[in-house]
Amino acid sequence: MASDSPLGIGANNTAGLFTEAIRANTNGTSPARNIDAHDRLDRWFNTSVFSQSAPFILGSLTPLISNLRNHHIDNLDLSIFKQFQLLEKVKLQFRAEAFNSMNRVRFGNPNTSVTGGANFGRVTSQANDPRPLQFGLKLLW
Repeated sequence: MASDSPLGIGANNTAGLFTEAIRANTNGTSPARNIDAHDRLDRWFNTSVFSQSAPFILGSLTPLISNLRNHHIDNLDLSIFKQFQLLEKVKLQFRAEAFNSMNRVRFGNPNTSVTGGANFGRVTSQANDPRPLQFGLKLLW
């Protein structure tokens, strides 16, 4: 299982600065929701913690929030190889590979823009593919 990465909350540029790193305000409480990922797709984190900053005021939020993270990667890849002796110096190898063999979903990042309206804090995508299979033959001589 790979670690998840921290998220940052964005806001509109009301400070009049020439930068894309505009930060929202926070009320100081933790936005993390410690429940199963499937149960928090419509509200990945507590959105009431964040707000748009007032005009010409910089937001109080840090660029990344350590306890607010995207969904982790939980893949198990499997492969099976079988080699057949065809002639004295010729072998044929059959390969079957399954990526994400347990077919576990990895959800995309939630909408992290304070001005995202009803989609703020919602996960609306999947970040991985469902169980791709691959077969191959390899001739060795």
